[in-house]
Amino acid sequence: MAQKRKRNKKWVYRLLMLVLLIIAGVIVYLVWDGYFNDKKMENNDNQEQIIVEEETSEVKTIVEEIDEEDDKKTKQYEGEDPNIKEELSGSVTFAGKIDERITVRLNIDQYLSDGKCTIHFVKNNNEVYSETTNIISSASTSTCEGFDIITDGFENGKYEIMIDLSSGEKRGIIRGKIDI
Repeated sequence: MAQKRKRNKKWVYRLLMLVLLIIAGVIVYLVWDGYFNDKKMENNDNQEQIIVEEETSEVKTIVEEIDEEDDKKTKQYEGEDPNIKEELSGSVTFAGKIDERITVRLNIDQYLSDGKCTIHFVKNNNEVYSETTNIISSASTSTCEGFDIITDGFENGKYEIMIDLSSGEKRGIIRGKIDI
């Protein structure tokens, strides 16, 4: 009978132990290094605080000079304030068909605390549908409560959307298009 040869697997165990020893050494080094770096940072913080206090007066002078120069330049967001315009303006931000509903959302450029939005759907110069909602205010602009209209009674095709805005004495019209 032939004898089975036994393989010596000691080298696998030795290699595994060596890898584990190296990993343990790296972990000990990182912990040790982190511990002493924190103590060095505390000592450096005290020294940096003294230097920062001395430079503070110099920085204040430079900042004041820069502010004076900026006052002379035109500002990036300058322009006519839309809140003082006589006419309301804005844009349709979304108009589309979702499932069996037509959804229309818009943004009004002015800040309004109240008012009315009336939407008109026009096809071939004939008004097909109209609905009125309230204006609601946002942070610096306004919007309508939104229009979610069931598509029953609408034929497929292109429609012009006209939204009449009114708030106090101000009026405006926002126009858009939709393909149903």
